[in-house]
Amino acid sequence: MDNFKNLYDLCINNSLTDPKELATGGHDAENEFKTGQAAFFVNGSWEYEAVKADVPNATMIPYYCGVAGEEKAGLNCGTENCWAINSKASAEDQQATMDFMVWCVTDPDASRKLVDTFGVMPYKSAAESTNGFLAAADKYTSDGCYVMNWATNFQPNVDSYRATLVSALNQYNADQSDANWETVRTAFVDGWAAEYNAVNN
Repeated sequence: MDNFKNLYDLCINNSLTDPKELATGGHDAENEFKTGQAAFFVNGSWEYEAVKADVPNATMIPYYCGVAGEEKAGLNCGTENCWAINSKASAEDQQATMDFMVWCVTDPDASRKLVDTFGVMPYKSAAESTNGFLAAADKYTSDGCYVMNWATNFQPNVDSYRATLVSALNQYNADQSDANWETVRTAFVDGWAAEYNAVNN
């Protein structure tokens, strides 16, 4: 958490937006990046299409914060979105859904359309992505770096956990005291256990 604090402070104290105003929203980090007002912004592969015309050499870099071994870390990778087949649908509809999903990833034209629309299709036979940010992620992997799992997938009672953490971060943004950072630490660490217990007890 101390390392994360250093990185977080670097971000909020070198932003075009006053940290005290971050909670109000209305700022546009993407536009600041596209217009050269910001050197970087924290985001994901989904931003490539939005920035590539204005920043054709934009790339993704790991979010290092001083943890031992992270020099061999690549990019975070994960998603909250999954394909699924409804077990309550008829057997005929389940099979039709499976056939459609298989077609999406095996038919060259369908695969190309999906990859061009979404940026990636996680199947070996899928069309190659044209997303430069995903290409950067692949380069880290091919260079022997490990992929950092996206912890978002594991957050318990995710909406409540995030709301508490965001509230603590906003409190810290407004007043960067040690006491307020301790509130962030509690929300981040103890909040995970509290939300897990709320869901599983």
